[in-house]
Amino acid sequence: AYAVTPTALSDGAYAFTVKATDNAGNASAASASLSVTIDTAIASPAAPDLDPASDTGSSSLDDITKTTTPTFSGTVEANARVDLYKDGTTLVGTATANGAGAYSVTSSAQTAGVYVFTIKATDPAGNVTAASLGLSVTIDTTVAIPGTPDLDVDSDTGPSNTDNTTKTTTPTFSGTIEPYATVKLYKNGVQVGNATAADTGAYAVTSSALVDGQFSFTVKQVDLAG
Repeated sequence: AYAVTPTALSDGAYAFTVKATDNAGNASAASASLSVTIDTAIASPAAPDLDPASDTGSSSLDDITKTTTPTFSGTVEANARVDLYKDGTTLVGTATANGAGAYSVTSSAQTAGVYVFTIKATDPAGNVTAASLGLSVTIDTTVAIPGTPDLDVDSDTGPSNTDNTTKTTTPTFSGTIEPYATVKLYKNGVQVGNATAADTGAYAVTSSALVDGQFSFTVKQVDLAG
């Protein structure tokens, strides 16, 4: 049995062989070669991206989601292990990059809140990166039921603007919901309009054309998390 250590080598791929000389001075031919890669460094990764499929709601780019187990993707060194951290210290997911360095890592279940997600990568040689820059993600799992819509004063025609009687066939309704949420207007359960709330949550939504009659109007809201 033998153990032999080479002189210090720089990073690279090498083919190592041995030759043996016995006590009588007989020298062997070279052994078959062993290919070894020496790798002493790994590049720090970029901040992870929230997968479009995990970024629910009206935008797939706002990092607001109703998904409690969001998936993140990006690129690191080929075949490296990727560790996903929440708020810098809590390990919440692990995956392995493919041969091109692409990875997809899913977080364990999280409660509603705002979190900063980072990754660290460990390459096949055992080199570990510093933490990446963070990605702030809002997990939002609930939305309040909106109040009853009000018939706008301008749409409530006649001697009274509070009797909900109008000659307008495309009446407008208003109220308040979550900021930037989508409001959907329903007439007797059938959708007849939609709009987007302002940054204050105030909305105004106009119905499609209606015939004479008495109707029951309701609204639903869909927030930015979907």
